[in-house]
Amino acid sequence: MKWTKEQLIEGSLSLVRMKSRLAMIEHKFKEKQMGLRMEFSDRMKFRSLYSKLKKKIDDMDREFLLNVAGNGVEGEENAEPPPANKEQQTL
Repeated sequence: MKWTKEQLIEGSLSLVRMKSRLAMIEHKFKEKQMGLRMEFSDRMKFRSLYSKLKKKIDDMDREFLLNVAGNGVEGEENAEPPPANKEQQTL
């Protein structure tokens, strides 16, 4: 199945949103941790939840990129280079 440009844009935007929220959470955690306002058990609990969430988002990102690379986008021809560039590419 090839992706439409709208699906590609929506998928990439949702991944960017998730990554930015994850970065904001990590930033807040580091601020609290540096101020030593968190107990050790709270830090360990956060790290276990955070690492699982980060792994899921990274897996989704990797799957999205592999799907786009394998299937391409509708309306784009990646098989043949344009005739004007064909001679330059063979040199």
